[in-house]
Amino acid sequence: MPARVWNQTRAVVVRHATVMPASGPAIEDGAVAFADGKLLAVGRNAEVATPPGAEEVDGTGLYVTPGIIDAHSHLGVYGSPETTSTSDGNEATAPVTAEVSAEHSFWPQDPALRRAAAGGITSMLVLPGSANLMGGRAFPVKLHFGRSAAEMRFPGARDGLKMACGENPRRSYGAAQRRAPATRMGNVAGYRQAFARAREYQERWEAWEKKHAKKAEEAGPAPLRDLQLETLVEVMRGNILVQNHCYRADEMAVMLQVAEEFGYTIRAFHHALEAYKLRDRLADKGVAVATWADWWGFKMEAWDGIPENAGLVSQAGGRTVIHSDSALGIQRLNQEAGKALWRARESGIPLTEEEALRWVTLHAAWVMGVEDRTGSLEPGKMADVVLWKNHPLSVYARAQRVWADGVVTYDADTGAVEASDFELGERAGGSAKLVARPAAAPALKDMGLEARCEPSKEDGCARPLEVKDGACTVFQDVAVLSRGTWQAHASVLVEGGKVTRVQAGALSAVPAGCRGVDGKGRVLTPGLVDPLTSLGVVEVGMEDTTVDDTLRGEAAKEPIRASLRAVDSLNPAAETFPVARLGGVTTAGVVPVGGLVSGQSAWVGTDGTVRRAPLALHIQLGVTGRNAVSGPRALVLERLRELLSDAREYTRRKGDFEQNRMRELAASRLDLEALQPVLAGALPVVVTANRVSDIRAALALGREYGLKLLIAGGREAWMVAPELAAAKVPVIVQPTQNLPSSFDGLNSRMDSAALLSGAGVKVLISTMGEPHMVRTLAQEAGNAVAWGLPYEEALRAMTSNVTESFGLEGGQVAPGQVADLVLWNGEPLEVSSRPVGMWLGGRQVPLTSRQQALYEKYRTLAK
Repeated sequence: MPARVWNQTRAVVVRHATVMPASGPAIEDGAVAFADGKLLAVGRNAEVATPPGAEEVDGTGLYVTPGIIDAHSHLGVYGSPETTSTSDGNEATAPVTAEVSAEHSFWPQDPALRRAAAGGITSMLVLPGSANLMGGRAFPVKLHFGRSAAEMRFPGARDGLKMACGENPRRSYGAAQRRAPATRMGNVAGYRQAFARAREYQERWEAWEKKHAKKAEEAGPAPLRDLQLETLVEVMRGNILVQNHCYRADEMAVMLQVAEEFGYTIRAFHHALEAYKLRDRLADKGVAVATWADWWGFKMEAWDGIPENAGLVSQAGGRTVIHSDSALGIQRLNQEAGKALWRARESGIPLTEEEALRWVTLHAAWVMGVEDRTGSLEPGKMADVVLWKNHPLSVYARAQRVWADGVVTYDADTGAVEASDFELGERAGGSAKLVARPAAAPALKDMGLEARCEPSKEDGCARPLEVKDGACTVFQDVAVLSRGTWQAHASVLVEGGKVTRVQAGALSAVPAGCRGVDGKGRVLTPGLVDPLTSLGVVEVGMEDTTVDDTLRGEAAKEPIRASLRAVDSLNPAAETFPVARLGGVTTAGVVPVGGLVSGQSAWVGTDGTVRRAPLALHIQLGVTGRNAVSGPRALVLERLRELLSDAREYTRRKGDFEQNRMRELAASRLDLEALQPVLAGALPVVVTANRVSDIRAALALGREYGLKLLIAGGREAWMVAPELAAAKVPVIVQPTQNLPSSFDGLNSRMDSAALLSGAGVKVLISTMGEPHMVRTLAQEAGNAVAWGLPYEEALRAMTSNVTESFGLEGGQVAPGQVADLVLWNGEPLEVSSRPVGMWLGGRQVPLTSRQQALYEKYRTLAK
């Protein structure tokens, strides 16, 4: 098949924009001109000439950056939807499979590729998975929408070799297959043995080539070609770049020793959550660190991750990269870079916006070995350009147009230039179109402020308030944000754990003994509430001894668990609670998972206190429910109707049941008792359902049995929004979940929250389970605003909508409401903001965590 070529047919000049070239500081009233796929000029608007026949794009009020580059992606090799057919990233048949290449698994029609383009991505490094010690060659991609992987290969870029240390290989082989490696020492022996064999192979070939060059007829046949060893030889020659998955600092040190032994260099450690502990050595060796902004804790080797990791590596002179390792995260790498920048600045690490931008552009290009061709806006480089609405490092940033080699790949008005074949038809014009108007974000003047508090200029901007006790608290000069409305320069009085007064201006009379808090114009909001989490019942997701949100073994086969109470598994001292507080979350729903009827959730404060139990009953439709009953969806609904009907019958004939004068019922006595408040409409029922048919089935059950319903997940809920609104059924969504990741959610879209809210549905926002990421709840809401959800609705979706839907206290800053309050140093949904004070039930709680203790320990390295 002849290779397809993407040619820029008309020159372009973007004028009057803020140009952020990554190679230097931002240029106000700047311009960028490009033609024939190359950048021609970058500079002040008056200095940039218009190429002949160029399209002139007015960039007034907009921003221009280089194309965003993801140095760690699995798009195309782990495609959407996630099926056995599209899971092609791990050749987990042997610990060393250096001979395979991600290029040969790459699916160009992966719908996630179009969503990546909408996030400003122009290049990416597609890696094999991390099950193996050496998983195969990485595939450098230029994000055009080709028919084959070959058409999408980044021209002239070198391959990488994916290597992995730590838990993954030893779990994949030792635990799963009872073969080596089963330990970290087995991992290292495996790397060394493979390179030793490669060195012998290299020597055999070099000896033969020397003989062949001297006297061909006496050289004999060439050695048998070995693709695996050939790859490793090219690594040792420096022709293939090593991309090394590694979390712990001690393991990175070991991998540097292995590299030194065999004469190769490591281009980057990926994930590298403990790089901050070894940052001086990594900087000295010139090894890049490709990491996340704040993901941590999902397995033991990720337990010491801290948000300052990226900043500390940069401060030490290292080359930091923010990567995704995610089909969702790749769509928001710019936000993640901004988040990591602000967490560093708040901790006293002086970094510039230009440096943060390089984390997802120029430094990522270096990891791929293409920094001389892309990654910055400099004349002669590839015309990989993104035009943004709102600052690129903001949660509200949206790519307006994306050019790769000067060719448009995405436009905010029309969507991706070419739909995936998988999404042709109705979805191509709907959920897959990737077009939605953003809602307005609040301006500083709405908060009564003239300028944002800047930690690099004023240390108090980010420093948490000292924790003090008091019989009451009075907040003076705060911008109260409650139920989506602003009241600048207001005062709030808290007494007896409740808000007793909210008024404009200063309080004229303050009760004796009240602690005064000078808000300095900062924002005071209700505490954020995440309705669906595993806080306190899951500590480390991949460490079974710390997972207490579900059944296991033979017990897991039981589909009906109505009496199972999440509160009975709660660990109030879980490390995830203080981290959640750092995101402004004061309360959360803690939910059981699995089965058909999962059990009862609890409402818990992020200080570990139980506010209410039970909170709701949880039911699983879709694939989870189907698997629980080992049958089709029809059997799921049959079992639920039987269960609810039997629970009704149990209510009427409880005496007969106790005397064993009833037929066998569908559940145990405890389960039937647990269903009584459900049938009475006193206990809400949260039904996890994503497909339209499942959502309608849930609505039918609700009508038939008088249930107080909420829908969770709701990937396709926007398609039945009028029905949900008519039934007054709220929907819990995670706004960033926009992939057709399963056949239950093929119509997932980023603007679903906006569509639901616009139809009159009460929307609740959640991080949907993972306890370590509850602190990103406000960022989820910010993304919903960027894709059309009105700001005031986004705030309600994390506060009053949650409390009202579950019949809870709080969710407002208003007289009579429980005083769960958060004082912010900026606009709450923006990634640059953080809480500086928090009160739960009127009692101030600390904004500290083990992660901050790790930062303090390693902020200065021992010499």
